[in-house]
Formats: sequence, structure tokens, C-alpha cells
Amino acid sequence: MASQFKLETLESFTGGLNLRTDQFNLEDNESPDLLNVLVDPRGGIRMRDGVDRRNTTALSADVKGIWALHTDTGTNQLMVNYGTKVAYSATSNFTDLTGITARTDGSRVYGMTMNNVAYGVSYDKVSFKWDGSTAADLGVTLDGSAGNFPQAQYVAFWNNFAWAAYTYESGTGHKYRVRWSNANNPEKWSATDFVDIDKGEHGDYITGLCAMGDRLLIFKSNSVYAVFGFDSDSFQVVTLTDSVGSVPLSQPVSTPYGVFFWYADQGVFSYNRENFAWIFDKIAPAIEDGRISFASNPQLAWGNQKVYVSVDWTVGGVTTRRTLVYDPTLGPTGAWVLTDIDAAPLYSYRPPNSTPTVYAGCVANTGVVVDVEDEQNRTSDRYVGSTEAHIASHFFTRWMTGKNPIVKKRWGRPRMVTSAEATITIPVQIYKDYDKSASTNSFNVSVLGKTSTSRWDTAKWDDADPDSAYLAEWDAIAQSLTADVINLPTLGTARSVSMKVNGPTSDNHWEVNALAFTYTPRRLR
Repeated sequence: MASQFKLETLESFTGGLNLRTDQFNLEDNESPDLLNVLVDPRGGIRMRDGVDRRNTTALSADVKGIWALHTDTGTNQLMVNYGTKVAYSATSNFTDLTGITARTDGSRVYGMTMNNVAYGVSYDKVSFKWDGSTAADLGVTLDGSAGNFPQAQYVAFWNNFAWAAYTYESGTGHKYRVRWSNANNPEKWSATDFVDIDKGEHGDYITGLCAMGDRLLIFKSNSVYAVFGFDSDSFQVVTLTDSVGSVPLSQPVSTPYGVFFWYADQGVFSYNRENFAWIFDKIAPAIEDGRISFASNPQLAWGNQKVYVSVDWTVGGVTTRRTLVYDPTLGPTGAWVLTDIDAAPLYSYRPPNSTPTVYAGCVANTGVVVDVEDEQNRTSDRYVGSTEAHIASHFFTRWMTGKNPIVKKRWGRPRMVTSAEATITIPVQIYKDYDKSASTNSFNVSVLGKTSTSRWDTAKWDDADPDSAYLAEWDAIAQSLTADVINLPTLGTARSVSMKVNGPTSDNHWEVNALAFTYTPRRLR
């Protein structure tokens, strides 16, 4: 009689997190529950890199906004507003700007750089500039004279013009207005160079600006518009949609894969010049059941070929800041993972000829700015002083049923293909028959840290392109890991099994590249 021995494998985890699909219908490459892991484009899953603080001396208040100054002479500075102040950082700690009007505590500053000067706006105060050495308030006169910049909530650089939206002029707020500067001169503005975007339409007002190649996108709460043209005589506004928009102060982000933005209480949408698409379906249950709350607005940034989205996450009545990470390159719809990174405002910092870095201001760690995905292969988080915080990571597999959720099976010894930089212990828990309330088996998996020579760290394979999605996967550090196949204990009898893989308690990187489950079906009686 032929053997009834069968095999069910997981060779890819590129589907990421799926909170919506019921327990029977997850795709093979999806997980119903994961934390602090990233999906490798080649299919494996690995612990995320740790964050590292930029400033060793914390600022005295929460960081509200982040932008940057880059100049042709090589000045690269990260800028933030916190409390009533604005500050800059060349490498680590921040220095307060002097010579500008104090911001109202709690207001957010939006900024842009044009002609080697950084400009900052906040609706309640006059705009200002900073050239890397001197800061100064700007006037608000709209007559084309030099040294002026409108008061506004939002600002952007597009098509050689500075753009300001949601303006405050002569004591009156213009929540529907967009203005543009003189060409190539952000400090000259003419009174007639503006447009009011569907004033009063839908009862909403401008909530953001975002440059996107040949167009400037203007967001309202429930609609999106685009500006086309080359100058004051040719600028025209086109309605793109009146079905979705962006929440205020969340900052839509432009990427090679389109513009991403957060709409109302529905999550993240994308726009690719042709269509608007909801890409949050797999994560939406976290909104529906209240895990994603809205004490403060979600924040977005693009970096490392991924979209970072920080949200308020509530569990057991306790709200913390967590960061969802979306990789649009994985599969036909992209993939999400969840991290516990403490982030509020997010910003993609990209000095010329440098690797883009995503920076964030923290919530629980007041006055701290962190590199969200550190490039130094960190195995722990550092928020406070020199203290290293352990990264607790895990992921669940889908329910393994042998394509028959009813019939009982004798489950044999699973195989795990894994790798680590050092010898580590990975705790594993087994759950049976669709019950996640308590594990039925638990055991520790010993992974020997195996390293090879840096055979991939060559001119051919060591990718020097800072925009490459594969930089971290193909350089010497990652490729020094050598995979190992580990036999696990038998699992016993069950209709279905699910495995929870926990990261080690030690601060070491780990990866799981594949899992194989062996089983023998029993007769259905």
C-alpha cells in the first residue's frame, strides 16, 4: 500500500499581515498575527532592525514637525519644531533657531527647501527662513516685493514655485486657498496669484499638498485636486475625485509607486495618476474593532522602499504609538507588517548622494528623534540615553490543514529553515484545531549562528544604489548568514495546527526562510 505521508510547506511570507480573512482562508504566504518582523522580497521573514536616537539630549517637548535643509554647498540639517521652538541638527543634538517668532505651543510647522534655503510655515504665526547659519521672520505682503512669504498651514515646492495652502491673510483665514510664489523666487508673492479650491464644496477645506511629477496634488478632507501647468497664465485645477481625501496634518507622501495618504477612518489609499485604490483592506479590522484609534492623526513617510504609517494603537485601554510598514513591491497588492516603533511625525530625510533615512519624533519618549530603520544592523532599540530596549518579535503561521479542515491528521516533525548571526534559542508554540487561547505544545529551537565569508559583498552583488529594495538583503552583513534546516518535535494529532515563532530573548537577528509540516491523514469516521 502506498504511504499516506504528506507534506505542507510555507516557502514564502510575502503576503504579510492579514487581519481580515477568517482563519480558514488565509493565503499560504499570509500571517494572522505578527510583530516587529519584516518580509524579505525573496520570501523569508526576519526581525526588523532596531531604531536609534539621533539626539542624545532630549528636547523639552514633543516633536510636532520634521523637515530638512539641503544646500548645494553640502549643508544637510534635520529640522524640527517642538513646543514653541524650531531647532536644527547637523549630526546629533539639536540647536534652537534664534531670530524668529515663537510658535504657539502645540502647533505644527511644515517646511520645504528651495534655492538652498529652508522655509517654515505655521498657520498661526508668520513664516520664516533658515539658510544654515541665520534665521529670520518673513513678511506677509502680497505685492511681489522681496522678503515675503504668506502665513499658511501647508507648503510645498513644485515646478520651480513655492506653494502655500490654507492661508491666513489680513486677519482672515482662507481655508480653501492655494497661492504660488513668483517663479524661482519663494520670497516674492503677487496678490492675484492664487486659486480658491471649490470654496464651501462638501464643507471641507485643504488638508495637504503633495508634489507628484507633472502635477501638484491638493487634498481636502473628502476630495483631491491636481494643478497642471507651467506658470501663472497656464495653471489650471482639475478635480481628481470627490470620494476620498486626506486627514489634516498627516502629510500625503509621493513615491515611485504613487502617492499614499490616509482617508478619514478608512485607512491608507493610493493614487497612481489614473486610479485611487484602497490598500488597507487587510488591516481594516484593527480600525473596526478600535485597535487603531484617533487621539492624534496618522502620519506617513516613504523610505527604504516602504511606506511607514504611524497610528495610535489601543489594547486593553492603553494607547501607544505603533508603526505599520507597507511594501508595495510584494505581490500584486503589496504587504503590511506591524511594528511597535514609537513614532509620531515622520519624515524621509535624503541628503544628496546619501541613503534615504526615515526619522520620527516619539510620543512616549518626549523630545526624542529616532532613525526609524537604522542602517547599522541594530539588534535593539535605543530611545533613552544609552539604554538598549529589547525588540520582542513574533509571527503566527496560518492554520495548516492539509487542505482538509475536518479530517484529523497525525502531524510529524516539522522542519524549519532558519538562520541567525549568533547561536540563539527561538521559542516555538503550537496551537491546534483553530483554538488560539492556549498552546498545546511548546519547545525551544536551538539555532547555531553560522557565518560564511562575504562572498556576496563584491562589486557585483553589494548594491550601492541607496534606493534599492535589496540593499540590506545582498550586502555583506545579511549574506554572511548561513541557513540551517532544523527538525522540530512531533506535533501529535489534530485537524489543524498553527505555529507561533517567537524571537529570542537575546538581542540577535533571526530569520525564518521556510517551514515544512509532515502529516498522515486519519480515516474519517
